[in-house]
Amino acid sequence: MHFVGNSTDYSTYLRINDLLELQIPLTDDAPDELLFIVVHQSYELWFKVIIDELRRANGALRENEPWRATAHLRRMVSIEDLLLEHLRVLESMSPEGFLQFRDPLDPASGFQSFQFRAIEFLSGAGKKAMLTFELFSETQRLWLKEISEEPSLWSTFEHSLRQTLGASSEDLLDLVRALYVSHVTPETSALHAVAELMMDHDERLAMWRHQHMMMAGRQIGRRPGTGGSDGMAYLDTTITQRLYPFLWEVRSVL
Repeated sequence: MHFVGNSTDYSTYLRINDLLELQIPLTDDAPDELLFIVVHQSYELWFKVIIDELRRANGALRENEPWRATAHLRRMVSIEDLLLEHLRVLESMSPEGFLQFRDPLDPASGFQSFQFRAIEFLSGAGKKAMLTFELFSETQRLWLKEISEEPSLWSTFEHSLRQTLGASSEDLLDLVRALYVSHVTPETSALHAVAELMMDHDERLAMWRHQHMMMAGRQIGRRPGTGGSDGMAYLDTTITQRLYPFLWEVRSVL
């Protein structure tokens, strides 16, 4: 692969040499640890793309141009499907294989993924308590605070919905219902597509949480999590969470 003008080759452009030096196991002769590191590093790279797609979609909705948001949201959902497949690869680890290198990880935990918390904020479901989470660095907390102050997917969807339907004070559930009952204009059709992609996003996250919980149960049972969480007991509490309750509720009132 060459690029006209600066003749950048494939390895240089993608920094392959640097990339391949970032997988550093902590335990000697633990065959599953490389897989564990690569999957989680891949997650963080995809999280970076999801954050970018969410910001672009939010910007389009803020400008009341939902048709520009759909491509970004569709790509995000495709990435989330890929992340579900990543979990299935991770499930190939045996419990004894994981335990070979698990203890040296303490207190590292996926709970500390600040990019995942950014996705929650940008989706519209971030928790302010995360801004004081002690296992994040000060730099990470400041970045997350900035993210938390940006328009979220839910707030920009509501903004575009009210702008499109010309109803600034009407009940939000009534507006969502009106959108689902009739979306024949180009503007409402695009906004309805956005709403369904938001449901896809919400559903994929719920599927990921459930699959993650099942995987953790297979590998560590009821052991506490490495980051200080209650492990499976904590994961049990997350699987009923939904990003967009209004979009789920509207199905009952159509």
